[in-house]
Amino acid sequence: MNTQTLSSVSKTTLFVLYLIIFLGSAGFFITIPAYVELFLTNDQSMAISQNMALEQRRALFGTVMSAAPFISMFFTPFIARFADRFSRKLVMSICLLIGALGFAIPIYAIVIGSVALLFAGNMINSIGSSSQPIAQAILADNSQGKTKATLMSLVAVVMTAAMSFGPALGSKLSALYGPQAPFYACLIIALVCFALLNMISVPKQVITTQENPLSMAAPLSRSQPGIVRCLIIVFLCQFSWSLYFQNISFIFPERFDLTVASTTYQYYMMGIGIIMMASLLFVPRIVLSYFPLIPALKVVLSGAALGMILLAYTPTFTTHVIAMVFTTTLVALSFPLYFTALSDRASAQDQGWVMALASTMIGLSWTLTGYLTAVMVNVNIILPTIVAAVSYIITVVIVPRTQQTELKEVTA
Repeated sequence: MNTQTLSSVSKTTLFVLYLIIFLGSAGFFITIPAYVELFLTNDQSMAISQNMALEQRRALFGTVMSAAPFISMFFTPFIARFADRFSRKLVMSICLLIGALGFAIPIYAIVIGSVALLFAGNMINSIGSSSQPIAQAILADNSQGKTKATLMSLVAVVMTAAMSFGPALGSKLSALYGPQAPFYACLIIALVCFALLNMISVPKQVITTQENPLSMAAPLSRSQPGIVRCLIIVFLCQFSWSLYFQNISFIFPERFDLTVASTTYQYYMMGIGIIMMASLLFVPRIVLSYFPLIPALKVVLSGAALGMILLAYTPTFTTHVIAMVFTTTLVALSFPLYFTALSDRASAQDQGWVMALASTMIGLSWTLTGYLTAVMVNVNIILPTIVAAVSYIITVVIVPRTQQTELKEVTA
């Protein structure tokens, strides 16, 4: 692994990289309210959708919103391989321009009322979002141990912020300036990221010159044992959390007689975001100051499994909130730990590739649970949360062994 430390990456570079990571998530969440207005409301919807039945509109909305993640999951690993093979900064710049185009096309599509162009813009933007794992790769390639876990924690904070506040921001922009406004906002962010990226320097990367950039076998052959297990852990952890997160909207009305429109539900969801971000900012570095990475990961995943069981069977809303605080803290803590374990098992020149695969695992898990949660609650309201607990238990079993590079760091 590259032995550079955080001191070799300037604060300005870190800011730009995290802004790119934010855009990769915010570009999806900020524009959701605009798509809702364009397809599902009567006063702002596009002409073609106004002539459709509500069921057809919902199907069209689902197609536009779900197709983008699949496009991203397919292309991102290959784009990241090109970044590892040639230049991460260059490929990120190209991705940001593609993303900017993906935000500009919907603006024009709304003007002329073209669903096809709106769909195309969303697809193009999903390809441009490949800049996100490449930015993560630069962070992972230039840090170790507690520093790497801290940087990965901040990645999760930025993503959580985009997920938590993006829809609210998009909704406010749409209400004030119309459905084009969220796309303008993301377009501006993309162009600012492009300009800033080309004004900074990024650490030099290790490049293998004689290698086919389309090969997925080459980086796998250079990886250390356990990398496939780590990728499975990324998928299962995200799958588990997504199952519960999406199950909340079913649990609240049936078990606690609280609607999703209630202020209690809104504060509960806001609380999850705040707890996750606070936990990610402070807890991982403290934990790794006293415990090696792999034992800490096993304990945290075991606690997350226990937390899911508590969430499934808590009898009152108060006890459910207590279980949520416990579980959310551990779920947040697990993110930088399993990302660090994954990064440590890939070679320095393959960090973009492995971060792209992790991004694919995350996208796949959340896409699948959107459908599976609805199916499971028809069987039993707590089944998604029970499956989440079982999935966390499986992750504990498959956690790979500790490597020499993962021994506990001693606080200076």
